[in-house]
Amino acid sequence: MGLFDFLLKKEESWEESDAYTGETPPCPDCGTPLTKRYVYSGMYCSSCWSGLRDEDDEESDDGDALSVYDAAQIWVSNGKDEDYMFGYSRDELENAL
Repeated sequence: MGLFDFLLKKEESWEESDAYTGETPPCPDCGTPLTKRYVYSGMYCSSCWSGLRDEDDEESDDGDALSVYDAAQIWVSNGKDEDYMFGYSRDELENAL
């Protein structure tokens, strides 16, 4: 081993060192093997995209959504800012006023 052989060694990038190389279970929806990109990331299906939804998104479907009338009041009180539209369209909010 020469004096400068350490320079010839290619250092791994963080993407290479953190890449997940193990086996994954099949998707519960379509049966395709799940994808796990990094050791610390979650698994998802590259065919039907199952597993990419957050658990919080599923819990928010319990009927506690903001009504269009309440959303319109908040939207107007914030100067009709697009950040306060809560998923409603401009027409829906205008009609609710």
